[in-house]
Amino acid sequence: MNFTLSSTQQELVASARTFALAEVAPFAAQWDADEAVPRSHVQKLADAGYFGMTLPIEYGGRGLTTLDAILVIEEIAKQCAISGRLIVDHNFGAVGTILNFGTEEQRQRVLPTVARGAKLISIGMTEPEIGSALTDLTTAARVEGDTIILNGRKRWITGAGEREYTLVYARFDAVPGAKGIGALLVEQGYPGYRPGPRIPTLGVRGVREGELIFEDARIPLANLVVPPGSGFGRLMSAYNGQRVGASAVVLGIAQGAFDYALAYADNREQFGRKLTDFQAIQFKLADMTMELEAARWLIYRAAANAKKTIADRYESSVCKVVSAEMAIHVTNAAMQLLGGNGYSREHPLERMLRDARMFTFGGGSSEIQRIGIASHILGRPLPQHREP
Repeated sequence: MNFTLSSTQQELVASARTFALAEVAPFAAQWDADEAVPRSHVQKLADAGYFGMTLPIEYGGRGLTTLDAILVIEEIAKQCAISGRLIVDHNFGAVGTILNFGTEEQRQRVLPTVARGAKLISIGMTEPEIGSALTDLTTAARVEGDTIILNGRKRWITGAGEREYTLVYARFDAVPGAKGIGALLVEQGYPGYRPGPRIPTLGVRGVREGELIFEDARIPLANLVVPPGSGFGRLMSAYNGQRVGASAVVLGIAQGAFDYALAYADNREQFGRKLTDFQAIQFKLADMTMELEAARWLIYRAAANAKKTIADRYESSVCKVVSAEMAIHVTNAAMQLLGGNGYSREHPLERMLRDARMFTFGGGSSEIQRIGIASHILGRPLPQHREP
């Protein structure tokens, strides 16, 4: 498989780098401190064409490939994980679900507004008692005429209370297991729907994590994106693209940390020599580079093989686990290269280390991804429920 970038892709990366250095890097530390990103910056991301990159032109997108989008995300995330995550959310996940499985009316109504940044979108899966065991979710939906009545609580929802659209996973008519799960698009202002409290986080602080509360919320039946029955597999296949996007964010964080530490070490002198003149430092730099490259090619493979944002489950799980665990090691090693200075907020490495930490569980824990990988190896499902 040839991963040599085309001239068009090289131009895309160069443009993203220029944008990131001018519009992202100078403000990343402040957004982390404020625990918020101004909507004006979000709009700049959309205006630059970074939202809806993976959407066809007829839905307001740019008609780019998943790999094209990954290249942009990686470049932006070198300077700011928050900005990288915003781009992921508006190219994959809920966007990919509507693109691939929604109705034509939903695609025409929702996707162009998301692509131009007029409305933002998130995905609502996790609940207070349901994380990895998603087929056990309890948020309840029932159809009454042309309305869906929704009751329940979602937790760890990215952008909760800040985004106009949320694709909510729910259990219809109390049907147990995966067959009862479908997804519907909930919009701000619907009666019975409100955001809950924010969850304070270690990293990626500019993106709000929080709860969503549904108390006899009334959702138009026209907003049913994926009906229950055989829909759970579709929902998971669409979410695989989100995992590849998240992997690109964490790769960008790690590469950004490496680049910063390398520049520092090549200018810092101790005992009358540059740090990079010491073999111990050279070995550390080589190890970090090998880890980065291994993760990068796994991510690029999953992205190159994706179709309309739908990535292979095995490939997306492999790249997510490898990249998330790599980033913790590389950002930690980069901090070590700066010594005490790396621990200071005068340098970005402490922020990068905090940001990287969430990716071993956000979007599917490394443990649950390993179960999926083992299932692929063994060629059979590996159910985790206790035997009756």
